Amino acid sequence: MPRQARSSFKTHFFHVMVQGINKDFIFLKEYYIETYLNLIHKYIKEFPVTILSYCIMNNHAHILVFVENVHDLGKFMHKVNLVYSQFYNKENNRCGVVFRNKYKAEPIYDQKYIINCINYIHMNPVKANMVYSCKDYPYSSYNDYVNNTGICNNKTLYEICGLNYNYYKSLPQNECSIFIDIDSPDFSDISALMDHRIIIFLKKK
Repeated sequence: MPRQARSSFKTHFFHVMVQGINKDFIFLKEYYIETYLNLIHKYIKEFPVTILSYCIMNNHAHILVFVENVHDLGKFMHKVNLVYSQFYNKENNRCGVVFRNKYKAEPIYDQKYIINCINYIHMNPVKANMVYSCKDYPYSSYNDYVNNTGICNNKTLYEICGLNYNYYKSLPQNECSIFIDIDSPDFSDISALMDHRIIIFLKKK
């Protein structure tokens, strides 16, 4: 079956996923993740895209977005990934493709799925056994939601959830296993995995 054109989706909400080529750990180092997040924040000022939640893992990232026009999503993701690829190749003295495909975009059609998708994205590092709790992972929007700060303060979320919505209380009740996912990381690169575990351990000291 041919892939459905994104322009035919009758929704403004998309669960976006990107992954390193060959499942490479393209976000292994902390400043790699910070660079990718900085690019996201930079280019949402140039393109009419609203970020509702995110989580940047070692070899992939999840982003929930709102867009009036799906073509703006394509332009936004192209710009972010292009500039990050240039950065990553320079840092690693390499050339060629950094991301596997362009990106995946799963359309989200109703309020319940939007909230469940937010929870699903935040649970990624827990599912990967990188941290015990969502709050311990610094590269997701989870703590913004719990503390009602940062990325969760936008009118789109207020319109979806209401001004008095308590995200923290809703977390245990939502089923988060229904979403398309990036393939699980390939942990055959033991040295890369151990480097990351050491980083997490030192942060807890």
